[in-house]
Amino acid sequence: MEEEYVARSAQLALLLEVSAYPKPGNVDRIHDFIDTSYEHFLASSVAVYPVLREAAVRGSGKEVGVGELIRRGVEESIEWQRGGNTHFGALLLFIPLTMAAGACVSYDMEEIRRKAKEIMLNTSVDDAVEVYRAFPKAKVKVRSDVPELDVMDESSLKEIREKKLSLYEILTISAPYDLISLELVGGFEKTFRYASLIKDFAEEGRSINDAITHAYLRLLSEEEDTFVKMEFGAEKSKYVKEKAKGIVNRGYELKEIEEFDEELIREGINPGSTADIMAAALFITILGGLRF
Repeated sequence: MEEEYVARSAQLALLLEVSAYPKPGNVDRIHDFIDTSYEHFLASSVAVYPVLREAAVRGSGKEVGVGELIRRGVEESIEWQRGGNTHFGALLLFIPLTMAAGACVSYDMEEIRRKAKEIMLNTSVDDAVEVYRAFPKAKVKVRSDVPELDVMDESSLKEIREKKLSLYEILTISAPYDLISLELVGGFEKTFRYASLIKDFAEEGRSINDAITHAYLRLLSEEEDTFVKMEFGAEKSKYVKEKAKGIVNRGYELKEIEEFDEELIREGINPGSTADIMAAALFITILGGLRF
């Protein structure tokens, strides 16, 4: 697919995801965090465009460099705004997906997914090292009790090289407790499932805003978010999931969603992994021709 089209689709997905309201617990056009605002996300979405385009170009060539492009995307994001980590999780998903889309002659959801899985399976030791170097640049919040290969420990880079661990192999270690890692080694299952759901919602006549927020709540009702579980523990994570499930089952009442949003914002609970997967799903839907 034409690289400009792929990159624009990815950029629009990032902009639409952060703009959607109400999206319980996350930054949107109404709510900011203390240190990270809506405008920081807008700046980051614009800043990463050249890297997204480069990923689409590389998808059809021999030079891949998944890890390098993720690191460069993080660097561009940080260069253009002072709000810290905005799109690290999204970039982890978007880089292999834009590469896969760039490698396809035309839009074919299953072919894009197949190529994205293949790209991840073929990642290298260098890819792993580059992604590890990106973590401190992005100031990503990580678990403090990881048993091995701590992303904030410089000695991990030496261990990765000595053991010749690819990015894919390292992500299999974190997949049991991290939604994004699971998505990357599990064939982007949720990304493509929720892309179809967003499309279905849109075709039912819902606005693009409601299609995004309703799909977001559906995912939140089905999966415990990594950030919530990491920061607030299993009990709170289950509470958030069950509260979202009730809202979905009762038909997505706006007042109830807004109250849930205010509750999570007040408590500082942000389901960031859910937002990242939603952005990736939206990218696939836009790439397939979704217009509004």
